[in-house]
Amino acid sequence: MAGLANIGFTETQSTLQGPNQTTAASGSVAAISGIAHYKFMIQNRRAFYTQFTFPLLASQGSYLSGGGGIEYYFGQSQAAKTILSDSTTSLTITPDLRYFGFAGVNMGYIAYLTPTAKKNDTTLEIELGGGLSKKFTKFTLRTQASIARGTGVSTTTMGMKFFAGGIFFLD
Repeated sequence: MAGLANIGFTETQSTLQGPNQTTAASGSVAAISGIAHYKFMIQNRRAFYTQFTFPLLASQGSYLSGGGGIEYYFGQSQAAKTILSDSTTSLTITPDLRYFGFAGVNMGYIAYLTPTAKKNDTTLEIELGGGLSKKFTKFTLRTQASIARGTGVSTTTMGMKFFAGGIFFLD
């Protein structure tokens, strides 16, 4: 999937060094980004996932993150694919529209420019969001939006992410 990741950062005053570094820098890193998302252990109303966010086109900085969490599906009694079978017949029921919320923990990396230097930091993020997916015959269209709050060694971050894309079936 592709979309936008906009990460605002503020440096921690206690980590500044050198004669030119008297005030903490703040700003944002915005990039057109991609996301690789994989769901596993899919149950009736929830699924566990892992994902990796990477820049496709970056401007004055860069942002990467990877982690995992849990998705919870709303609005239907059966949110996952259900297979009913007996000795002669098998019936597969797949919902075509799903609404979901998710929560996850990510490790993030941000590279940014200040007036005096190019810097980077590694952060631990908590991400909350939601979205929907619509199933068609050969693919599923999925959109998701989230916010993430991160704490690193020298920065704190607040991010907004939006992604949309197609998921193609391999079976």
